[in-house]
Order: sequence, then C-alpha cells, then structure tokens
Amino acid sequence: MKNIFIEGIPGSGKSTLLGKLQEKLPEYKFYREGEISPVDLAWCSYLSITQYKKLQEDWPQFRNIIDINSVQEEGYYIIPYTRLHGDNHAFYRYMEKYEIYGGRRSIDEFKGIVKKRYRNFKGTGNIFECAFFQNIIEELMLYAEYCDDKILDFYQELVSDINTDDLLIIRFICDDIIESLEHIRKERTNNQGDEVWYTLMLGYLKQSPYGKSHGMNNFEDVISHFNRRIKLENRILNELLPYKFIDLKSKDYQLDEILTFLSK
Repeated sequence: MKNIFIEGIPGSGKSTLLGKLQEKLPEYKFYREGEISPVDLAWCSYLSITQYKKLQEDWPQFRNIIDINSVQEEGYYIIPYTRLHGDNHAFYRYMEKYEIYGGRRSIDEFKGIVKKRYRNFKGTGNIFECAFFQNIIEELMLYAEYCDDKILDFYQELVSDINTDDLLIIRFICDDIIESLEHIRKERTNNQGDEVWYTLMLGYLKQSPYGKSHGMNNFEDVISHFNRRIKLENRILNELLPYKFIDLKSKDYQLDEILTFLSK
C-alpha cells in the first residue's frame, strides 16, 4: 500500500477523485482538507496547552465538542475548527488565529512544524487531499516571499526527512489554466450570484505580503499566481521526486487505470 497525495489547482477534481477512491479502496485511510491528518494542518487550530485551557475558559458552551474533536500531539492540541461550528463567526475567528498558515507563525516556526510532522509520519495506506503542495507552497510563496530556488530548497529538506519508497503524488493538470479558473469562478457562487471563490481567492492574494508588494488586484494576478505555482510544482516533482508522481488530465481520466496502477 502507498501513501497517496492528490494535488492540483482549485476546481481540478481533487475532492471528486478522493471520493471515488474512497468507494473503491476501503482498506485505505482518507484525509480531506480540513480534517486532522498525520501531515497537514490546513483549517486546523494548533494550540499550546496554555492556549487550549484558555479556549475552554473562553468558550465553555463548546467545551464538550472541542474536547471530543481535539487531538493532542507533543504538547499541542489540534482542532479541525471549521468542522465544529462554522456558522458561529466569532468562534471561527477565534480559532482561525491559531492556524499555522496565513503568516500567523514566524517562517522558521512554520517550517519546523511542517518538517517535524512529516518526519514523524510513519506507515502506509493513506490518501491525502492537497496536503503536499497547496497550503505549504503558497505559504512560502505569499507569506515568506521566498524565491523559487528557496522554495525548492525547503522541499529538498522535506523530502530528505521522509520515506519516499511508498510515496505517490497524483496531480491534476489543466490544458488551459485560464479556462479552468474562469470555470471555477463562475461555478462557485452563492444563491445571489456572488463569485464567492474568486472574491476569497483574490482577497487572500491581495492581503498577503507578496500580494501587497506586487500589487496583486485582479484576475490576471490570480492566473499569474497559479502559473507560478504550477511551474514550482513541476520543478519539485521532476528534480526531487522524478519517479514518484503521475499527472492526470483534469476531469478526463480512467479510474480503472489508476486503481490498476495502485495495485502494483
């Protein structure tokens, strides 16, 4: 059994493939973005013991559900807060400040947390949704403002710390990135027709240190961001993991071929 990481830009089909594999591969453990996984902390709070006790004091009405959904790990508590009370905006904002992403930690602390969790990760038979590239690489691009070579150096350190024997990265690629982003921009709207995904994505870019220093403020900048990310992913995969990935055409692949490959 392998450890499989499903990657690709937003809207490329990651969640759909993960759902299909979950039906066909019940022997695997599956981790969607926002769930507590052995490696990724996207949409999770990462609190010290002191911070966790304060959380319990500040939100006594949620204490039971917090305790039930928390995992303790080497002196820290991990909480998938968006899966608890997503409709309580005050609670959401409180928990959000304890994420490791979005410039909420120093870059050295951030890198240390990521590398430690990957280094400590053992075993096989796991399938992860966007846990290797998406959030990590964008933190280094947008908040650390690392150049491409420096990002490659970080991934070199990350890869050297983990067992890659059973590693497989399945990445979706798009023939036309502009068309793909335009599609998701129109698809992910609310009942009022507001472009929810695009508004959040552009806001995320604009408020980041890199976005501010480069004046990112329109759809062309979103396209530029993802083009750079794809080129970076290409370098990381081809230079560091040349035999550990397969690229699939977004939403145009044969599931049986993937299952046959995984059975080898």
